[in-house]
Amino acid sequence: MLIIAFITVILVFAGVGVHGYLQGILAPPYDPDKMLLNYERIGEGTKKIILLHGLTGSLNYWKSGLDDISDSYSLLLIDLLGFGESPKPNSKYDLEEHLGAIEKIIRKEAFDDGNAIVVGHSLGAILSLALTEKRPKWIEVTVVIGLPVFKSREAIKGRFNEVSLWDGISIDSRYKFVCFFHPLYMTEWFRPDNIPKDVFKDARKHTWVSYYNTLDQVIFNTDLVQLASRIEQKPILIIHGEKDATAPIENVEELIPLFSNAEFRRLPDADHQVFLAEPYTIWSLIKHFSTGVPDRHQAISNESSE
Repeated sequence: MLIIAFITVILVFAGVGVHGYLQGILAPPYDPDKMLLNYERIGEGTKKIILLHGLTGSLNYWKSGLDDISDSYSLLLIDLLGFGESPKPNSKYDLEEHLGAIEKIIRKEAFDDGNAIVVGHSLGAILSLALTEKRPKWIEVTVVIGLPVFKSREAIKGRFNEVSLWDGISIDSRYKFVCFFHPLYMTEWFRPDNIPKDVFKDARKHTWVSYYNTLDQVIFNTDLVQLASRIEQKPILIIHGEKDATAPIENVEELIPLFSNAEFRRLPDADHQVFLAEPYTIWSLIKHFSTGVPDRHQAISNESSE
């Protein structure tokens, strides 16, 4: 009887694993003209915010504390390519591809008028910086939360034993094999207490191809030193938890002098999921920081009247 049960378990694992592998490898190639990202607009305020989630996240990541901000802002919540409800093609998932997909949505919703704040967490933080560098006329303020800065791939792997399963999928390529078995381990039993149910449920909405290629091409291969040095005079708010075991705060501190106009906010007792733990604090910091930045359109209007 035990042998039959053991064989059954092995067959279930094998079947789920093969299905997970094929789901990624047999997906159609990326067609940027036909495969638009999933997104959601919230609020009708004049100030605009673009929100980019982290690896294995979705647009639902940002829905905590929105009652404190949606009345005065227009929010554009985007599922990144390969995650959430967005298309999951068998593709490169490099920086250029991710940015191109995001840009299409920003243009479509007219968030490209220079009056936008872009906010990103983890992977989304890297994409926010890259978008600011590529499209400086679109972005007024950049906010990065939990920016993953590593000196080498070995440094990333060295943190593998220091983080939880949930945070580990944000930084370690070995978790691509875990992606094969989403139906077995992404259940309520394994949900961390600090992760909302809808966010945890959405964490399974990716393929091993979208996960691994994004991790490899964006988080591993993006030269943040060069990227930071190319962003000139753009106001940047950097928010980081002091107890972030996933993205070490000391690495972020070393990067800050490269920005010409950055403010750094350390949050004590906060880990990598600082937004989920303290959404109202984060929204407050964003509002306070962006309020101190002169309105670009008002400045243009004043110059024209002189």
